[in-house]
Amino acid sequence: MMGRKGADTPFNCRYYSGVELGRTTISCSLQMTDAIRCGIVAIIGCLVLLAAGGAWAQERRAPSRLLPLETLWTTPLPAAPAEAPVYEADHVFVPLRDGQVAAVNLADGEVVWQMPQDMVGRPAAGDALLFVATSDELRALDIATGLARWSIPLEAPLSAPLVWNTGWLIAALDTQTLLALRAETGETIWRRDMDGGIHVAPSLAGDRMYVSLDNGGIVALALMSGDSVWEQRLEGAPAEILPLDDLFVGAADNHFYCLSELDGTIKWRKRTGGDVVGLPAVDEKRVYFTSLDNMLRALNRTNGVQQWRQTLTARPTAGPSHTGGLLVLGGLSQDLRFFDPVDGVPYGDISAPSELAFPPTSISTPADGPVLITVTGDGRLRALGRATGPSQRDLATLTFPGAKTDFDTATDDAQPVGGGTADTTTATVSAPVDGGTTDPTTATPAVPAAVDIESGVSPTERQTVGGEYAIQVAALIDGASATALLGRLIEQGYAAYVLEPRPGEEPSLYRVRIGDFPNRSAAEAVGRQVEDDQDVEWFVVLLP
Repeated sequence: MMGRKGADTPFNCRYYSGVELGRTTISCSLQMTDAIRCGIVAIIGCLVLLAAGGAWAQERRAPSRLLPLETLWTTPLPAAPAEAPVYEADHVFVPLRDGQVAAVNLADGEVVWQMPQDMVGRPAAGDALLFVATSDELRALDIATGLARWSIPLEAPLSAPLVWNTGWLIAALDTQTLLALRAETGETIWRRDMDGGIHVAPSLAGDRMYVSLDNGGIVALALMSGDSVWEQRLEGAPAEILPLDDLFVGAADNHFYCLSELDGTIKWRKRTGGDVVGLPAVDEKRVYFTSLDNMLRALNRTNGVQQWRQTLTARPTAGPSHTGGLLVLGGLSQDLRFFDPVDGVPYGDISAPSELAFPPTSISTPADGPVLITVTGDGRLRALGRATGPSQRDLATLTFPGAKTDFDTATDDAQPVGGGTADTTTATVSAPVDGGTTDPTTATPAVPAAVDIESGVSPTERQTVGGEYAIQVAALIDGASATALLGRLIEQGYAAYVLEPRPGEEPSLYRVRIGDFPNRSAAEAVGRQVEDDQDVEWFVVLLP
């Protein structure tokens, strides 16, 4: 069995949901005791077999390196980074250990300006301003020039990162005081003394602000006045809150919570093997989070039932984020790891030049701009964007059995091959994050005839055998690159084809697959052969 931890593999069977049950007392006869004992042994045996199958699957499934991302630019910074980058409009800002802040152009990586700032904590950006704090002052800098637009005194240092949101600037002080300011002018709208320390960034949504306290408290405040709306107490200090139709938050009590945004009542909670780290991510169906047991988990948003989990190779330092329909994570290592949000399958990884200093920063920009910013401990700032793929030589026109039209493989806007029906459903996310991808399986397309790339002569047609399994060898953003790989596979005699991108998919991916096979073993045998012939990654997919 291939290591695809999807719904068709035993590893993903939800034989434990994390629901906590109370103890009960059972009284029974000796015969009943023997029967119960036998039943328990049988159940344990089944669990062992399931776990063994999952471990085997995980061992067999190597991460793909076929990612539709490429490096757009790399900039050596004047000094090592002191805090994670933030961005606003077309600039990214990096606090440096030499006491300066550097503004870098997102388009080309050029350092636009550097300004000395005795900065404390991570800055915030919005309204064309960069907000920075010293130990006794809060300043707003013009993002174009770095010059100060306003400054106000602070009675104490910050205890949590600054938060900007639609004209509001929120500052938490280590005196347990919360300030709500007008971002444009620095005017104080209200201030409130809290009942505990604030060490994670407050969250704003609608007319509410949600504050996590280090004593386990969560407080909902009216954004306009700072008045308390409700309070909830958890068993451990809560992390940053993701406020949607419900509130999602992890805590230092080895639990992940879903709270009602109306009154803070606990709708459900999920036990983990370690404290939950950072802010979760969400799409229409699932919520994703990491914990210090080195796990990435996906839960059903409605009821908290575990959909899948994936072991991480490095200790997480933040929650996951969405990039191009994938989940991305970066921890204390050189690697960025990408996962399919549908089933948790590793989608690939990208190595940084050296160990990452902070988790990656996801960027929402036009399609041709950066989507991820990373910075290493030695001060190398790198932008990753959607790959365009290398230029390819012209290929002969491919002819398909029963096809009415051909397409010109030399044009960039050529229609991809494939008779399969794409999934037309798209996720509607109820929060400002990318939606997850839909199930990657599609209907079996017609299998094209093999083509001699040099002469254009069609050798004997390779017939489909009919079956439930196929092999995916690539998911490329460039149609010409997919067509070139298709030609090489067909030249080798493989029944290859390309599935066109799904409507609304971002980024648009051309999936290169081989055949349909009657069973998984037959598909794996061909997969191993194509790996030797073409030096490509592959995995088995279940066809509908």
